Amino acid sequence: EYGDSLNLSFALIAASILGRKLVSYTFYSEIMLNYRVSTVLLVLYGVVTVLGADVHHGYTCYGHDPSIISDNSTKTIKCSSTGANDTAAKNSAYCYGPNNSMPNNTFTEFGCGRCPDNATDKCRDCAAWDSANGTDASDCNEYDQPLFSYSCYRGGVSVLCSNGSSLENIHCWGPQPTYKLNNLNLTECGCGTCQDALAANPDAGWNLTDCSTCNYNNCNGVARATMLGIVPACLALFTLLFLS
Repeated sequence: EYGDSLNLSFALIAASILGRKLVSYTFYSEIMLNYRVSTVLLVLYGVVTVLGADVHHGYTCYGHDPSIISDNSTKTIKCSSTGANDTAAKNSAYCYGPNNSMPNNTFTEFGCGRCPDNATDKCRDCAAWDSANGTDASDCNEYDQPLFSYSCYRGGVSVLCSNGSSLENIHCWGPQPTYKLNNLNLTECGCGTCQDALAANPDAGWNLTDCSTCNYNNCNGVARATMLGIVPACLALFTLLFLS
């Protein structure tokens, strides 16, 4: 009996030890399994994050009117475009500025990206990446001189001279304030410069010293003459024809 009891005790002890080992092994296996699953999930998350992230492309645009800024470093600004990949990011790079082919354009902004929605007609945008040649085209929104419509007095009436001229090409002509004679070819006044007017009519009977060129809208009319404190010579023909 004593021997049987001893064997039974050893058997119970052995079973207990084996059970603990089995429990430990099972617990360890679960930990390793959870670790492997977590690792796989982290790797998959990283892959998805990388694949789903936007790619950024850096470039520059004119951010101000370059004609009024002397320091080149202040003319351009840094820009960034995004896309699902490098090609898409570069193809979405744009600059914008005034559409100065439109006379009397009041839009004067420069910047990165497409034109603002409220200025599509007055604004012009351009691609800052040359996709055909695969080269950078930063600062494509270069300054263009604005165009203006302007008028001058001719025969006492304001007439449209141009529907699109740059500032340096806005000119009106008429007699000098000191002109005392009454050459109707001169007092007619008109658009352009004195030189152009005399070249167009060399036999007009007046000299360049008799003529004055001014450089803004309707500058050869009543306001100019009044400012000079004289009777507006450009209205002389009108007076002779209609009031005599």
